[in-house]
Amino acid sequence: MTELERMDLAESYINRYFEFAEGVEVSKENKEYLKIYIRDISEAEKEFDFKGKRNKSMLYILGGALIFGLLLLLAFHTGFLFAVPIIGFLIIAVSGYMLVNKYYLQKLAETKQHQKEVNEGISEQIELLGGRIIQLEKQRDDYLTALRKKIDFMELDLDYMNNIGKIKEFLVNGEAETCEEAVEIFEQSLLMQQMTGIMTASVHDKTMDIEKNKERFGDPTAQIGSKKPAKKGLFGRK
Repeated sequence: MTELERMDLAESYINRYFEFAEGVEVSKENKEYLKIYIRDISEAEKEFDFKGKRNKSMLYILGGALIFGLLLLLAFHTGFLFAVPIIGFLIIAVSGYMLVNKYYLQKLAETKQHQKEVNEGISEQIELLGGRIIQLEKQRDDYLTALRKKIDFMELDLDYMNNIGKIKEFLVNGEAETCEEAVEIFEQSLLMQQMTGIMTASVHDKTMDIEKNKERFGDPTAQIGSKKPAKKGLFGRK
C-alpha cells in the first residue's frame, strides 16, 4: 500500500466517523426542537383568550338585540306594550350570552385537550429520540475505538480529524513523503496558528480593557485642547 493509499483509507474512515457524529448532533437538535411544542396547559388557555372571544361575540349579539328591540318599539310603543321591546332585547341578549359562553367553553376544552395530547405525543417522541441518541453515541464511540487501531500515524482528536484533507494535501503536493511527515508539517502549522492566536487574544484583551475603563471613568482626552466650556370566531373575525 502506498502512502497516498494509506492516507486515502484514513480519510475514508474519518469521514465515516463524522457521519456517526453528525447523526448524533442532528438527533440532539431534533430533540431540542421538539421541546418547543410542549407547553403548559395554562399557556394554551391564555393564548385561546376565552373572555376576549366571548366578549367580542357578545358585542355583535347586543347590537343585534338592540336593533331587534328598536323594531319592536316601533310596533309596540303604547301602554303596557312598551315592555315588549325590553323583554325582546333581554331574551336575545341572555340567550345569546348562554350560547356564546357554551360555544367558547367547548372550544376552550378542545384546545386544552389538544395541547394535552400534543404534550403527551411529543414527550413520547423525545423519549424515543433520547434512546436513539444513546444508541448513536455508542456506535460513534465504538467506531472511534476501532479507528484508533486502524490509523497509527496521527492522533485521532478533532484538530487532526477535522483537517485530514489538509494533512493529505501535504502528501499530494510533495511537501511530505510519508503520512507521518504530513502530520508533522500539520502540527508545525497548528502550533504557529496557536501562537498567533495567543498574541491576537492578548492585544484584544487590552483593547477590551481600555473600552471597559472608558465606560467606567469616561474619556480622559475629551477635554484636552478644548476651551471649555411602536380567526374567525362564532359571530365575527378574531
